[in-house]
Amino acid sequence: MSAVERKFDIFKSRLQSLSAILDRAEAELASDVASQTALLGARLAPDMLPFPYQIAFTCRQPALLLCKLNGETFEEIDIEALNFGGLKALVKKTIANIDAADACEKFAVADTELEIPGFPTLSMSGQDYMDDWLMPNFYFHFVTAYDILRKEGLELGKGDYMSHLRPRLAAAGAGD
Repeated sequence: MSAVERKFDIFKSRLQSLSAILDRAEAELASDVASQTALLGARLAPDMLPFPYQIAFTCRQPALLLCKLNGETFEEIDIEALNFGGLKALVKKTIANIDAADACEKFAVADTELEIPGFPTLSMSGQDYMDDWLMPNFYFHFVTAYDILRKEGLELGKGDYMSHLRPRLAAAGAGD
């Protein structure tokens, strides 16, 4: 398995965990319009972006890599237009796009230019782009969304966040 394929495996399995967490949040926290509205405005700290941004930016990382692989320009997500159902659909669409990707071998380790507002342009190899930019951002936004849901009262535990390990645990237990 190539490094790119491994990244997509990671993205997909964690997005599946996020999808399951969002299903629980919808059932337990967002059962009515007022609760959904409150959740959509929830944030961890005043200077942090609210919940919908955390979900969209989690999905943004694999989408950026897919665009890079295919030589496409990333189309920004209209986060303000997303309701709770739209957030769930975005996660499912991102998983479907990963499943449909067949360009994993095209990724060159060529320099990637990152333009970060207020900072000089950053140049890095393709591997560094995946390891030092995409993956940390992916996990940051995933964890922040998880933390917001916990702060809002959803009873989540480490098992929910780490649910991607369940198949391995089941396989290990089957050998006993």
